[in-house]
Amino acid sequence: MLIEGNRLGCCIGICLMLLLSSCGNKHTAGDEAEKKTTKQNDLTTVPIVKVEKRQLNSELTLPGQLLAYQDVPIHAKVEGYIQWIGVDRGSIVKKGQKLITIFCPELDEKAKEGKAKLAAVQSAYRRAQSAEDSEESRLVEAQARYDADLLTFQRLQIAAKTPGAIAQNEVDIQQKTVESDRARVEAVKQEVAAAKNLVVAEQHNVKAAEDVVNSLLAMTSYLTIEAPFDGVITERNVHTGSIVAVDAARGVLPLLRIQQKDILRLVAAVPEACVSGMTLGQRIEFTVPAFMGKKFYGIIARPAYALDEATRTMPVELSVYNTDGTLEPGMFATVHWIATRPYSTLFVPSSAVDSDLKSTFVIRVKNNVTERVNVERGLTMGNLIEASGNLQQGDFVAVKATDELKTGTKVSAKLADENDLKSAAEHTSAGGE
Repeated sequence: MLIEGNRLGCCIGICLMLLLSSCGNKHTAGDEAEKKTTKQNDLTTVPIVKVEKRQLNSELTLPGQLLAYQDVPIHAKVEGYIQWIGVDRGSIVKKGQKLITIFCPELDEKAKEGKAKLAAVQSAYRRAQSAEDSEESRLVEAQARYDADLLTFQRLQIAAKTPGAIAQNEVDIQQKTVESDRARVEAVKQEVAAAKNLVVAEQHNVKAAEDVVNSLLAMTSYLTIEAPFDGVITERNVHTGSIVAVDAARGVLPLLRIQQKDILRLVAAVPEACVSGMTLGQRIEFTVPAFMGKKFYGIIARPAYALDEATRTMPVELSVYNTDGTLEPGMFATVHWIATRPYSTLFVPSSAVDSDLKSTFVIRVKNNVTERVNVERGLTMGNLIEASGNLQQGDFVAVKATDELKTGTKVSAKLADENDLKSAAEHTSAGGE
């Protein structure tokens, strides 16, 4: 009985020792797991997104102004007074339509004087031509006499070789006659040349008089002012009887102003960053305050192809077809410019790009370690923004960039969900803290 009691006691003791040992081991393992979990919970959780490569297609609003395709102030080219005016502000006119008649009696007198002088010099020219013809006839007659007397002289010389056939005195007399004829021919030739020179001079006088008359007639044609193109009279500053003055510096108000408005020019100043994807013929939407809620369209037609150094913008003209006359020159417009690029660029959420006094940057996260990467901001496209720098497509960046995340910081990265993106966007739009 005693032996059995001792055995039972030993068994109970061994069981108690094993139980206590087991409890001790479980307590130690639990402490280590708790410490590991606590260490992980101490790391900052950073939502991350992947850097994407996309084609920019962003819309921005630009101020613009509608201008008439042609805008011409009409001035007078001659002095006088308004004899008749057939249009007023708002008149629709056609090309070649008579607008104003100016009366200038002095110009009429000058034109009459010019025509009279032209008639006089034309008469002198005809007389010079007649004199030239007369001198040429004299030359023909003198030449014929010279030729006849020379032939007679030559025959007498031949006959004089036969002794007693003809007296030498007759040969000498004929020789003198030939010499006189030759002198007369030379004198008439000089007179013919002088007559020809006179004809040329009178011809020049006629040409000069004709130029004067044509100039006066052209000036007379300026007394009637016609519309240079189809358009609308938008300004009138004279009435019947108004004195018309010619100012070389054009310091006076125009008689009329005519504008072509079936086609308008929409001029917008496009920022330097938005001109690379621009193409001729591209259709651009715009609105005007006068027609709230209505959309209009223009076609890119005349880029300046040069930047304004003061504003770093390029003036671009759009052709706006306004056949129904809805739009008016001078209206302000809001241009919905579509910015594109001829190549793909890298995009990140707008909240992923931040700036401080040093630079603009994103926080790249690789293997749960952060790295500050300097970048340049581009254009926005929705909630995304272009980022150019030491980035690659497929890199991961923090949804919300902050200078608190230094390079080399250990974090707990997780893919951002919609709530993370929405929260970061709201924080960015609110200006952060």
